Amino acid sequence: MKSSRSNVFPAEIQQLLQAEYDVMGRLQNILEQETTLLTSGRNIEGLSQLVSQKDLLIEELIMLATERERLISTPDTGPVSADFESFLKQTEDSHTLLSLWQGLLSLTAACQEINQMNGAIIKLNEQQMRQAIHLLRSESPVDLNYDAKGGTTTASQSRLLGQA
Repeated sequence: MKSSRSNVFPAEIQQLLQAEYDVMGRLQNILEQETTLLTSGRNIEGLSQLVSQKDLLIEELIMLATERERLISTPDTGPVSADFESFLKQTEDSHTLLSLWQGLLSLTAACQEINQMNGAIIKLNEQQMRQAIHLLRSESPVDLNYDAKGGTTTASQSRLLGQA
């Protein structure tokens, strides 16, 4: 039996969801490798390769999501992405599809969390690098001021309030 909202067979949706799940799993693996490289040292070449791999996986995820949206959209109702779970409930073998969808959502949330953590690690590494540069220049951290954009300046670069 076909879904009442489109002419898509559940097997086609399941195949796309499984492909998205597999790619998202590979993305999670790449993000975890990135965490390891970010915390273990300065392997710039390794990080660069991971970024390239992440970009390819993200492109693949976008392509799969676009294909899924195309499959489940109809001229009458348009896109159903906002109501995808309801769409799945109307399909044959909805339990399997809903389970796969929930797994994909969980994996996506895990990837977002790892990515945010990696961003925080990068920011911390950047701050540490900035502090090391200031120490090499014989500038004390006390001499640092923040500009309106949150960047740092040394006391010698800052203007006094009384100066125009």
